[in-house]
Amino acid sequence: MTTARGWSGLRLTSVVAPVVRAVVPSLPGPVAVPPVSATDRARAAGHAEPVVAALARSLETLGEAERRAVLDPLDRLPERARTDGAPVRPLTVGGVPARQVDGTTCGSAVLALLAAAGDPVLALWLGTGTTAGATDPPAARAGDDGPAAAAARWERLQRLVKRRTARRSLGPFPWPAGLGTPPWGAARTARYADVRYTHRVVGGAHGWVLLDAAVRAAARGIPVPLFTGGDLSGGLAAAVPRHVVLLTAVDAHGRCRVYEPSSGTVHRLDAGRIGAGATDPAVRRALGGWPHVVWTLLPARPAAGPDDRPDDRPDDRPDDRAGGGLATGRLRREDGDASRPRREESP
Repeated sequence: MTTARGWSGLRLTSVVAPVVRAVVPSLPGPVAVPPVSATDRARAAGHAEPVVAALARSLETLGEAERRAVLDPLDRLPERARTDGAPVRPLTVGGVPARQVDGTTCGSAVLALLAAAGDPVLALWLGTGTTAGATDPPAARAGDDGPAAAAARWERLQRLVKRRTARRSLGPFPWPAGLGTPPWGAARTARYADVRYTHRVVGGAHGWVLLDAAVRAAARGIPVPLFTGGDLSGGLAAAVPRHVVLLTAVDAHGRCRVYEPSSGTVHRLDAGRIGAGATDPAVRRALGGWPHVVWTLLPARPAAGPDDRPDDRPDDRPDDRAGGGLATGRLRREDGDASRPRREESP
């Protein structure tokens, strides 16, 4: 007989999981982590050769710190990990904290950095304000320098990602803005270079299989978004996906790094403990204060381009393919929309 105490630890995803088969999709081939040829990653993200050539020229003009931020926006370089053994360290974007901009954009921040990590053209714009291949001389874009401009670009990208993940996420209707990011909308939008994603409920007897698949993907160089949440001990509202973090890397010693967007920090953990947030305070902090991983995105196959995404086709013009349609051309077209005053969305 199930006691009241037993019910209190129940997650709604644990009820759903036996109904939704815990099928682990085959992982794509390895996608190398930085440092890898930035031009190759730009090509994989779908950029044309003139843009790739412009990226290469832009990288030559950057200082060491700026160049590193473009090539490795998730701060995964092994030499950095060896020289900085702190279990928690801040992550920045263009010199500003890589925090979500409001209580509903945790998923947007995660997907934005996932896209930037796989697309150095997007990372270049995000970190420096430079658009590879733009005809304006650098002097004309001087206003893109500085923390305020970097923060504005980071917010614009999060807002764009949120609109994309919400679009048609309730049949023909958008997902409610106050409810953040739905896992299926995240899976439709998520890109890392030429890798696209599917989503799976983590719960029930086979939840560990999916967590293991997420760890193995990150160990092969493919970051994995994780949805976290609570259980009925915190009320019904806590027993559903409540937050999103990014499993960025797993090293040869079984240590993983997790980007947590509410604090803008990267946490180093034992990868085998990623599902132990209910008992391990350090894991719980890495999961954004929630005890469980309740849903995960997983790499499914390389993206074949715009024709492979019929539901997103209206936005996938050739100059927009980077980062799953998150290229700067798309940002420019939506700039008027993104710059209009908006009512602040509640968490």
